[in-house]
Amino acid sequence: MRVADAHIDLGIVHARRGDLDAAVEQGMGAFDIERKSLTDLVNRAGDLDRVLRRRSRCEALANEFHERYVTARRALNTVTPT
Repeated sequence: MRVADAHIDLGIVHARRGDLDAAVEQGMGAFDIERKSLTDLVNRAGDLDRVLRRRSRCEALANEFHERYVTARRALNTVTPT
């Protein structure tokens, strides 16, 4: 999970610096890492999504990340607790 968090953190830094390609690459990479807690990942990805939506709402890459984030959030909401 720490590696996924690091990817999100790097994505936020890149987004704030205006490097959309690197920001989305890091964010998507976070989703590809095996993790134990989808909740933590979705919460952190939401931070990156907010930065991307504020800075690059009309960009295809920002929208691609947003869709991946929304899909993960929906998956989290459909998981039934055991």
